[in-house]
Amino acid sequence: MKNNKTSKEYFNNLLNEKNISLSKDDFEQSYLSYRNFRKNYSELLEQEYSNFEPRQRIFDIKNEQ
Repeated sequence: MKNNKTSKEYFNNLLNEKNISLSKDDFEQSYLSYRNFRKNYSELLEQEYSNFEPRQRIFDIKNEQ
């Protein structure tokens, strides 16, 4: 749990640097969102993208006029 507390302190410092103050409940919810984002971002960075092929979009121009 020490790591969790350190992570909370780090998140709190980020908010303080931007002069953002939150209620305790808002802080807890924001912190959970922050942790989920960091987890998802880390998982994305671990994926192999060498064979990634983006889909091409085809726009129908005649309907836009």
